[in-house]
Amino acid sequence: MRELSQSIDERYLSDDHRLLRETVRDFASNEIAPVAGELDRRSEFPWENVKKMADLGFFGVPWPEEYGGVGMDVLAAVITVEELAKVCASHSITVGAQISLAASPIYEFGTDEQKREYVTRLASGEVLGGFGLTEPQAGSDAQGTQTRAVKNGDHWTLNGSKIFITNGGCEIHLVLARDEDTFDASKGTTRGLSLYLCPHTLSDGSPNRVAVTRLEHKLGIHGSPTAAVSFDEAISFRIGEKGEGFKAMLSLMNDARLGVAAQGVGISEAAISAAVLYAAE
Repeated sequence: MRELSQSIDERYLSDDHRLLRETVRDFASNEIAPVAGELDRRSEFPWENVKKMADLGFFGVPWPEEYGGVGMDVLAAVITVEELAKVCASHSITVGAQISLAASPIYEFGTDEQKREYVTRLASGEVLGGFGLTEPQAGSDAQGTQTRAVKNGDHWTLNGSKIFITNGGCEIHLVLARDEDTFDASKGTTRGLSLYLCPHTLSDGSPNRVAVTRLEHKLGIHGSPTAAVSFDEAISFRIGEKGEGFKAMLSLMNDARLGVAAQGVGISEAAISAAVLYAAE
């Protein structure tokens, strides 16, 4: 097993990847491990460590430096999520969701202006973001999306609700919604869907019409909030072209699957290590 690990390192990892892995591993061991259990028991979000992870650049690992990132790649993001998951799944999913579900669709489909404003803030950890797909009456089937977007001058207003949002209650929500002018004709299909960015606080500092209506009680990963969120005439901005929402959703889900897989590998590695130590006692 050790020889296989060394072979993988030599074949796929650069010196920068190895340095990042050691940085994340040291941080997880020294800063996360001592508090992870208590945070999980209390269902407490790790604000202090999130700030530290932001300062270390974990949220911006795959994004270009011009957008506040570290300038590495997707493999680097996977390494970060995996190493965090070895110690705490809550810390891991906070970083993974920020990268793949919040920043990724803006980076891939947003305008230069949107990237400069929002990817930069997400990459630096100044704000946290989440993605709203699942709805109470539709589950995660995009064809059943009922949340509606209405054009209103230079922005759109959202009405509807989403559930099971990782990083729920965060400062920025990416929301899949049905365009008003195609609402009736496109219901029950993946047509007429667009992706919208809905900030919790508007540029003038006033609160947007976004509300957390429920925090889920889960079987695990208690340090990561999973929330139901409602939108009531909430001011939003479209990401990408009209009708590209389903395409954007598929893209970000592919990115998210890499993070979920990395998290599973990290948890599995930790479980095997704990089992070996236990058996050796």
